[in-house]
Amino acid sequence: MQVMIADDDQITRSVLRTILQDAGHEVCSEAASGMEVLAQCNRHNLDALFLDINMPAMNGFEVLQQLRSIHPTLHVVMISASSTLENVRTAAKYGVNGFVVKPFTPDKVLNSLKSLKRA
Repeated sequence: MQVMIADDDQITRSVLRTILQDAGHEVCSEAASGMEVLAQCNRHNLDALFLDINMPAMNGFEVLQQLRSIHPTLHVVMISASSTLENVRTAAKYGVNGFVVKPFTPDKVLNSLKSLKRA
């Protein structure tokens, strides 16, 4: 599976990359800001995107809103330390496929991709 990781924290990106690669997925791109996500999504044939909510330039919800018009079927998993009811509802409004709360475990990350593998 071709995956992109978008988080402004380098350590989080590194941990996610390790979890995904160890499970046999290809991390073809990483981004540290919302603007980078939009720019890189058009360069890769992505199966999934792990998208942080709080990032510089554009937050994850702003990115998701624009991304859904360009790539409506992209499997998106929101990742955030802030799993407030408002954030979960907003994520659902934009059609995310999963929500992983930081700190996360490898099982939670990989389980968020299971529905895509079955499709």
